[in-house]
Amino acid sequence: MSRPGDAALTRKVKGEIIRRELDTTRLEVKVIHGVAYLDGELRATRHAKIPDGKKELDIIEMIILRIIGIRGIDNRVKWVSY
Repeated sequence: MSRPGDAALTRKVKGEIIRRELDTTRLEVKVIHGVAYLDGELRATRHAKIPDGKKELDIIEMIILRIIGIRGIDNRVKWVSY
C-alpha cells in the first residue's frame, strides 16, 4: 500500500487536532515528506476542560504519530492559557 500524499496527511493531522476541542486559529500545520510540522499557538476552546496543556500536546503528538504515512513530528507549538 502506498503512503498517502502530504496534502492528505496535512488535512488528517489538522482534523485530529480539531477533534481535541482546541482553538487552532493560530496554528500552522504542514506535512512534508511524511514529517508533520506544527507551529504557532494552541489553546483549549472556552468550553473544553483541559487542565494540563503540556500533557495535551503530548497526547496530540501520540495521535499524529499513529496516522499512517507520518514518519515524524517537528512540534514548535506553544500552549496558551485563557
